[in-house]
Amino acid sequence: MTLRSLFLPIYRLLFTGVIFLLACAGYCLYSILWVVRVIKKFIIACLVFLLFAVGIGIAAYYYAFMPLGESEETVQITIERGTSARAVADSLETHGVVTSGQALFYYLRYSGISSKIQSGLFTFIKGEGALSASKKLTKPQTIDKSVFIKEGFTVEQTAGRFAAEMGIDSAEFVRLCGDAEFIKSTGIEANSLEGYLFPDTYRFSESCDAALIIRRMTARFKEVWAAVAGDSAIMKKYNCHQIITLASIVEKEATLASERGKIAGVFHNRLRLGWPLGADPTVRYIFRKFDGPLYVSELNTDSPYNTRRFKGLPPGPICSPGLGAISASAKPDTTKAMFFVARWDGSGAHDFSVTNAEHDRKKLEIRRENELRLKKKGTQ
Repeated sequence: MTLRSLFLPIYRLLFTGVIFLLACAGYCLYSILWVVRVIKKFIIACLVFLLFAVGIGIAAYYYAFMPLGESEETVQITIERGTSARAVADSLETHGVVTSGQALFYYLRYSGISSKIQSGLFTFIKGEGALSASKKLTKPQTIDKSVFIKEGFTVEQTAGRFAAEMGIDSAEFVRLCGDAEFIKSTGIEANSLEGYLFPDTYRFSESCDAALIIRRMTARFKEVWAAVAGDSAIMKKYNCHQIITLASIVEKEATLASERGKIAGVFHNRLRLGWPLGADPTVRYIFRKFDGPLYVSELNTDSPYNTRRFKGLPPGPICSPGLGAISASAKPDTTKAMFFVARWDGSGAHDFSVTNAEHDRKKLEIRRENELRLKKKGTQ
């Protein structure tokens, strides 16, 4: 046996083993490369999907929340008290302010803005988007309301008008007008603000309360009074409260502006002579009966406001007189008349008399004319 024959099997075995190992190594490397290639494709696919999803998300977010183009067209929307966040969102979508009311609603809800939405007037830009619009919903513009208060309104009637026009608590309004401390704070020297809520057209914001309204009205009264009473000779005899009390009666008695001064002159004559004023509107004020006939029992009521029974002025005004009635009471016409009676012919005019006999005669004539007028109307 030669050395070659001895080592040949070993050599062959080693060679076969090396070939096998190389084959295994090659297979492993191929497997690794295949796995890497599969993972790479998966990663690329995941990245592509992720980028696509992010792109879709950004586009959806931009569409739902961001401004879409540049627009100068504005939209004004009034949000009433108690309007829900969903209703607000739907309204903004309807008016073209946002593209998706649903998206805006969820944003308002989960951001906490829905509980902070204010009522009032809002100005939006068409297409401005949910983010911008949602910020405005907590900052409403001030809405001024114009309210006309007619001459001759009582405190209760004034409170009712503001309750109807602005939702003011009428009971609180009336209470403040009789509250001594509040009245003192307005600078009015009276037990009630009856007569001192100057009739005019006022503008108030929706957020104002009864106290602010009353202060504005009494401040306006003081402005008017200062202008009227400045050079009045009557003021040497009567104070502000007395003049305003008389003016409130003149306001109720005088239908025609041209007669205010003469009616005030009649009342001043009666006061000077110590006669009862005999004004039915003061009796109506007692019962808050502003139309219809007055009964004998009402005319005989035992109240200091009954100027048929008691001499002098009643305790206070029976309504809020206007500038004309105040001016007439502070500067009445000079007249000898002591009586007046309504003609009841639809003109609103009165007949004036110096004596009681003349007054009775005119009342009888007016009654007869009125009966004939009604009779003639009934036969037509």
